[in-house]
Amino acid sequence: MTRSLARCAPGDRVVVGSVDGAAARIVRLASLGILPGAELRVQQTRPVVLVELDQSVLAMEREVAASVWVTPT
Repeated sequence: MTRSLARCAPGDRVVVGSVDGAAARIVRLASLGILPGAELRVQQTRPVVLVELDQSVLAMEREVAASVWVTPT
């Protein structure tokens, strides 16, 4: 079941399927490791989305998280 990262709940473990949006946004997220196939664990969804990727924690605005499409692991 594919959904946006912004619609996930804390504790969800997901795999990135694709990233939508302007090229600058895609490049920025890719530089942080948010690429197709990356495994994320959602830590928080409000007021910003916090995700754990490997041993890093990344914060992103909900609008940005809405452009990241994921599936459950």
